[in-house]
Amino acid sequence: VLMALGTLVLTAFGIERWLRTSHPPFVSLFESMMSSIWFMLVIFQVIRWRAPQATVVLPPIAGIALTLLGWAVTQPAEAAPLSVALTNVWLFIHASFATAGAGTFLIGASYATIYLQGPAALDRMRRTVKTLPNHADLPGSMLTFLLFGLVLWGVMIVSGSIWAHVAWGRYWAWDPIELWSLLSWLLYGLLYHARMAWRLPNRVFCWLNLVAVGAVAFSLWGIQYVYETVHTYG
Repeated sequence: VLMALGTLVLTAFGIERWLRTSHPPFVSLFESMMSSIWFMLVIFQVIRWRAPQATVVLPPIAGIALTLLGWAVTQPAEAAPLSVALTNVWLFIHASFATAGAGTFLIGASYATIYLQGPAALDRMRRTVKTLPNHADLPGSMLTFLLFGLVLWGVMIVSGSIWAHVAWGRYWAWDPIELWSLLSWLLYGLLYHARMAWRLPNRVFCWLNLVAVGAVAFSLWGIQYVYETVHTYG
């Protein structure tokens, strides 16, 4: 119930901010984090509505949401209209697929977190929640989100290249965010291939998924702390 209420509050917040700034709330670092939380919660609510077994990842999703919220409120949150240079439909396509992809990868990482805790964690949860999947089925669910996130992240990279060509006259500039975004996509692609072709063991698969989602988080929100980049937010 609290998760559903939180999703509704974030939805209202996003709509209000969109009306106030006249652009989708995907642009600043604060908005990127909030939108990623929103996508993660909405996808979780939809999946849980269709398959109650998805309740198994509610604890890590709640923890991720609270952590990102805490990080987001440390960022400048002023709402302002975009400059003319940034007002382009490709920017919004690029940013929306980035945040949706991040939310999807975070759900996959939630499955990895539950699996790594072992069957005993599921047994404890079954005392209050009866409709939970078997421990051995969790990596398969994680693989679904990995593939979906790969598609979203790939569209993000392609649409970002098109927008860069429109805005700056080039498709690729080897900027740190571009490099880390591509590295994250390749890492997830390699992980998916290793799982499907080489039957990567479950525990290794889960640990590498957490490494990959860390690369995604760094490429979206951590780059600014380490590198100078032309991808300035806002």
